[in-house]
Amino acid sequence: MSNSIKTKLIQQISNFIDELDFTFPNHGDISIFKEKFLFLKSANSQLIVDYFIQFIYPLKEFITNKDERFFLDGGGQEKIDSKGLNMRDNLRNLWINDMSVDNKTIVWKYFKIFILLTDKYILEHQ
Repeated sequence: MSNSIKTKLIQQISNFIDELDFTFPNHGDISIFKEKFLFLKSANSQLIVDYFIQFIYPLKEFITNKDERFFLDGGGQEKIDSKGLNMRDNLRNLWINDMSVDNKTIVWKYFKIFILLTDKYILEHQ
């Protein structure tokens, strides 16, 4: 991934996590995820990109179609529990219990941006 695309993807993810943390300040899971993300970002940001390619990108049709099963079923997440990067699992309870329609619309927009940036990466590395 060109550094600018990689930087944009990681910045968008950071923005998304910050927005979740601000919108839902009483959900400790978000704060814990944010800390793990920031650590990983500083230690090896390429792992974040690799995570998206391996676990999020294969489910891009769910995102494109705004299919809630993407969040509710958490497909693929069981493979990475030990890494603590299960973003969709962190969103599942919020999605079911706390998010308004407007919140969900914003989440879909972020994930579409994540997919577009990941698309660019894949095209550059074929």
